[in-house]
Amino acid sequence: MSPRDVAIAMMRLGADSMRAQMLSDPSLARRHGFSVVSRGRLTCFASTEIGEGVFNHVSGYGTYAPATQRGIDAVLRHYDELGRKAAFEVLVPFVSRADRALLARNGFRDKAAIFQCHLRTSARPPRERDVRGLAVERVRPAGSLRYARLATEGFGGDGPIAKVFERAWTIQLRSGRRATAFIGRINGTPAATGVLYRGGGLAALYSGSVLRRFRGRGIQNAMIAARLAYGWERGIRSFYSWSDPDNASARNLRDEGFRTRYEVHWFAR
Repeated sequence: MSPRDVAIAMMRLGADSMRAQMLSDPSLARRHGFSVVSRGRLTCFASTEIGEGVFNHVSGYGTYAPATQRGIDAVLRHYDELGRKAAFEVLVPFVSRADRALLARNGFRDKAAIFQCHLRTSARPPRERDVRGLAVERVRPAGSLRYARLATEGFGGDGPIAKVFERAWTIQLRSGRRATAFIGRINGTPAATGVLYRGGGLAALYSGSVLRRFRGRGIQNAMIAARLAYGWERGIRSFYSWSDPDNASARNLRDEGFRTRYEVHWFAR
């Protein structure tokens, strides 16, 4: 895959993953007023019950969907009908300055870089990581709820947003289609989580967490390496992961051969 193809596939797979997170459980989708629709080939995520943020944004602008005035107009009409404000995820610097200027002419401003995008496209196989006492195991469908609850604990999450992701991972891991999860145990005690989410010729590393009392031992690096090895054995050579800017996860990803290629910026009015 060319660098351009990888970037586009990354954004498409990210949108597919978010769709699954929001719509996996019909009862939660109804409760939170979730919807995922296409307007001008852009993917519009919305919640009528949860405020602005993760569940209210547009994906694909200038990547897998064209950056056009017609598309922006269609997006604005859609969010107006829902009584919500539109916001765009923009992949920088992949999306051109001209396409970002079009958003600016429509009143959208670059509010912040919300994620760094790390890619690994090397022909070099991933290396093994040994941590004393650590065993990494693949999660079977019967263990999906246990995994999801452990991931929630690892992220320190609570409230409706955390519950949406917890329920979605439970359902997706039971289906066993695109997501494969791993639990890391220290001397038998659950300590870390991670998912490999596959599609479009590449794989994403999601849901990586380490419980606070186990941090600082290199466990996250080992969990990254385990997922890379799993994908590598199945012929995948392009991987990505998103993190908060320059945090510990970003540094650990770079240790395992990832390079920070892009940022996701939040454009809003």
